Amino acid sequence: MTPMSPERLHVPAAHAATLRRLIATRLLEAPRVFEDLDREIVHAGNEGTLPLRLEGRLCARAEERGLEPGLGYAAGFAARVVEHGVLGYALMSCATLGDALKLWIRFAPTLVGGFEIRQATGAGGLELTIGDLYPTLPGRTVALDRFVAFTLRLGELLAGVPLSALALYLPARMLSRFVAAGDGVRLPPMAADPAQIRLLVPASALDAPIATGHPAVLGVLLQQCELEHARARQPGDWVGRVERLLERCLDTPVPIETAARALCVSTRTLKRRLREEGWNYRAVVDQVRKREALRVMSNPALRIEDIAAMVGYTDQANFARAFRRWTGKAPGSYRARGSNVTPLRQPAAAEAHGDGDCDCDIAA
Repeated sequence: MTPMSPERLHVPAAHAATLRRLIATRLLEAPRVFEDLDREIVHAGNEGTLPLRLEGRLCARAEERGLEPGLGYAAGFAARVVEHGVLGYALMSCATLGDALKLWIRFAPTLVGGFEIRQATGAGGLELTIGDLYPTLPGRTVALDRFVAFTLRLGELLAGVPLSALALYLPARMLSRFVAAGDGVRLPPMAADPAQIRLLVPASALDAPIATGHPAVLGVLLQQCELEHARARQPGDWVGRVERLLERCLDTPVPIETAARALCVSTRTLKRRLREEGWNYRAVVDQVRKREALRVMSNPALRIEDIAAMVGYTDQANFARAFRRWTGKAPGSYRARGSNVTPLRQPAAAEAHGDGDCDCDIAA
């Protein structure tokens, strides 16, 4: 998914209200420290949403005050489905959890604050890989933690699927923050992943029914979601078009001239369109290759040289250099670290009583 201009995006105003409530319990001088932002948020949130950048300033100030560890997870855990406006009601109107997750994946980039979810279906169920489309904006640590936590909890909120049925893989720093949130909120089985955020949903959970499902209502709500989605999307979306083209033939190098012909424009025009969206062709190719390489690296049936060929590298040494640039690790080291991780699990008593205590150490 190509990032839209952040100026076009809004988030539910309830996100800020939940954050402020949690901040007030952690910082005695919160009314004074956040006074100016509180006024802006009240003024801007009359329509039920806030500009993404304004909400980001709130998250950033919380981070500056050292409130980050556990704050985003707690905010996501405290959020409700209905806070997400028309998308929230659409989720509640789906027939099954699997249907609801499809909607969440589609509209997360535009209606929930600029996050991307990639899905892959395997024998064990659905694997969701979560990314931030705006990692350089202020406050995104708290915002990403909150989004992941709420995505994690959707199964429980919509269809009663317990957290213990899922598995969550996080980069080490994020894993530390989630463990820090364990005092007061429940945690799922977790483990470390060097470079990705992955949520595994078992196949049995995807068929879990949603009691509030209503096909007729869902149809109406989907139309409204599509309208809001279209308003936020970048006009043209040339990067997205190139991405989709490359994904169809990733094992074969596609020169920009070939891509331009396939998209029915001149090479010069394609370069200009990509530049207008803040990209160049080489960067788009690199992003698509990285995304696919990271996705398939966890498949032990594939050799490193197979993966290199799958993402368009005929020279394994060139692939190794690119992979080290993406992750800071050689492909073999990245795979070995991921395969040696033991998932973290809550003590059985904590899961049974929902008290959220976690006595586990972080897996290295």
